[in-house]
Amino acid sequence: MRRHMVSADPETPEILRQLQQPLLERSQAQARKEGRKMRNRDGRVFQRKGSPFFWIAFYAHGKEVREVARHVRTGEKLEATEQNRPQAERFKKQKLGQLAASQYGGPAFVGPQQARITVDELLDSLEIDYRLRGKWNAKVATLVKPLREYFGTWRAVEVDSDAVSAYIEKLRNEDYTNATINRRTQILGQAFKVAVQNKKLSASPYIPRLSEIGNERQGFFETADFEAVAAHLPEYLQDFSRFGFLTGWRSGSIKSLRWSDVGEGVVYLRAQNSKNRKAESIPLEGELTAIIERRRAAQVLEAEDGTKRIAQYVFHRDGLPVGDFRKAWGTACKLANVDQRLFHDLRRTASRNMISAGVSQAVAMKITGHKTDSMFRRYAIVDEQLKREALARTEQHLAARAERKVVAMAKGR
Repeated sequence: MRRHMVSADPETPEILRQLQQPLLERSQAQARKEGRKMRNRDGRVFQRKGSPFFWIAFYAHGKEVREVARHVRTGEKLEATEQNRPQAERFKKQKLGQLAASQYGGPAFVGPQQARITVDELLDSLEIDYRLRGKWNAKVATLVKPLREYFGTWRAVEVDSDAVSAYIEKLRNEDYTNATINRRTQILGQAFKVAVQNKKLSASPYIPRLSEIGNERQGFFETADFEAVAAHLPEYLQDFSRFGFLTGWRSGSIKSLRWSDVGEGVVYLRAQNSKNRKAESIPLEGELTAIIERRRAAQVLEAEDGTKRIAQYVFHRDGLPVGDFRKAWGTACKLANVDQRLFHDLRRTASRNMISAGVSQAVAMKITGHKTDSMFRRYAIVDEQLKREALARTEQHLAARAERKVVAMAKGR
């Protein structure tokens, strides 16, 4: 069997080296890659330039986390000495253990940047998010304010379910309703949700929701009471409130109406301006037509120098959108000697008035914009007078039926 002999040509080693070089480079690159994987998995202890302390570095959720090494028991920073290196390694292992536990249902891992975030910063981010989505308003600002006062300086990682429960108990002791408490804690939960979405936090606390059964408001307006309140409202709110009294629309929906939403005998509500995110429309009839005509007359605004401009909104205040009017509304109720009512009570009033007038529930729901039967029934309050009238009609019916039965029996004899 003939053997192939390697030539003794002096150029042969160089040729072999050139052939082997790509393989060598690939193996070296693979070794470096494996080394990086090991370092990423196991972390490292190092001394940062200009710092007298040990630092640790490891990867969490695809990003490198660096923080100063501390004693696992005392929490003191570890100076960069050989004596303290074992303690730094122990601190690193503790952090890696917390990270591994969080991936299997344990407590959420908290990095140094997360540990510094305050609730005030979370609420700032929530406000930015709400403004971008057009959801920020005076009502939300009112809910955020007490949260800042109580939780503002807290570190976000300190707000756990126990802290939230203690806050709820505090509000209960101050006689706040479950609905009011839920609105506040809902905002707090939204702030944490935005932080998790923005990768500022890795988890949010559990926030319980209290039962609101039996919390339904029973307020509504009789026509005379409403007229008394409307007479004491500022002029820019009078037609605004009359529109709500007749249609049952929410104040936010009425505020959003522009002249581009008014068609030939119809007013359209855009989906983005509806709480249910569903477009609605309502025909102009009777008093509604008169309201829109008055608003057309108020559409042209004239400045002191004689220049004129056109208001874009149907209901406006000197050309600007109607803002928070709760103070003006409360003052009008007081001057009219009407027990404190909400503008939202007009929604209940319109629902009740339509049902009392014999309007079918399906049609009434189309006008008010209610989405479900259950919610409409909650709003369509039947007052005591209507109940009394219903009972009287029932008794009359029973009496008439009994009388007819007696007459029929007499004839039969």
